[in-house]
Amino acid sequence: MSVSIHFQNVVKKYGDNTIIPDLSLDVREGEFFTLLGPSGCGKTTLLRMVAGFNSIEGGTISFNGKVINDIAPNKRNIGMVFQNYAVFPHMTVRENVAFGLENRRLSKGEIKSRVDEILETVKITQYADRLPERLSGGQQQRVALARAIVIKPDVLLMDEPLSNLDAKLRIEMRNAIRQIQNSVGITTIYVTHDQEEAMAVSDRIAVMNGGVIQHVSSPKSIYQRPANQFVANFIGRSNTLKARYEHGTLKFGNGYAVQYDNMTAPDEDVLVAVRPEEFVLSENGQSGIDATVTSSVFLGLNTTYFVELYDGTQAEIVEESSISSIIPNGTRVKLGLKLDKINVFTADGSANLTKGVVNDVR
Repeated sequence: MSVSIHFQNVVKKYGDNTIIPDLSLDVREGEFFTLLGPSGCGKTTLLRMVAGFNSIEGGTISFNGKVINDIAPNKRNIGMVFQNYAVFPHMTVRENVAFGLENRRLSKGEIKSRVDEILETVKITQYADRLPERLSGGQQQRVALARAIVIKPDVLLMDEPLSNLDAKLRIEMRNAIRQIQNSVGITTIYVTHDQEEAMAVSDRIAVMNGGVIQHVSSPKSIYQRPANQFVANFIGRSNTLKARYEHGTLKFGNGYAVQYDNMTAPDEDVLVAVRPEEFVLSENGQSGIDATVTSSVFLGLNTTYFVELYDGTQAEIVEESSISSIIPNGTRVKLGLKLDKINVFTADGSANLTKGVVNDVR
């Protein structure tokens, strides 16, 4: 049975050092929920609090309304998958997966049935009698996943499970994990610092920084309408330009001005966040942001241009490669904006002024 998870004013301290000052959050039943953020932001600490491995200095964590703060870790019915696999080297795949069921004293028939089912679900039936030393990293991670799921936990916790795999295996395993989670429907909290990984697997993402949740929403919403400048810079790549918003117009320092109706704000200085693909580059444009090409990288489908703006700011632009030649270094260009996609923040970057921001932070 899956559960909903409710965090209410949760606090974590180590002595006088506060790691998580005051965190409230809801994870929905059956949801694949990812905690995403830089190293040291508190995401693994929070995961370990859910597991019962870390104490809780304030607030409550509840499963389906039942507070679990004082429940022992082995009584919480949680499955865990770690980055180092943690499979038993002296046991076969089948024995590894059966371990948790044997500890629960199920009958041999029930154990065999459930192990066979989960081995098929995670697609490692053919390796059932192998020892872990004869498995690849991805196969060992599937064993760890099967062992966590076979006990039918209420919650599945995954801490950087793909960080020890090479790039190709990470893509393969993230797709497998998402498919498996969909098929079993277990409420899952997944911890990673990899933005692309989080985007690929999650129903919703919580972006954390300094123990504080900055933005909670779907991957699409967070990428397209980040709640603040930190989120914009952490999720994908973003160029930041200074501008002035006056009477519905964005005005840049080189005299370029463009009408912008996708926000409601008083006249004020703002930051304009433009992802590399949201620029429109023109060699012969009559108006736009002044820039000079400093270098370029041809990547087949796309070409990345690095430019210096009129004020010395560096910016990155991604355009679909053309049949004609790449724009030479030193060429002066004009940059237009895809106005439906850009984001406009307050001058301190703390809030997105653009319409359409969805943030489930409580």
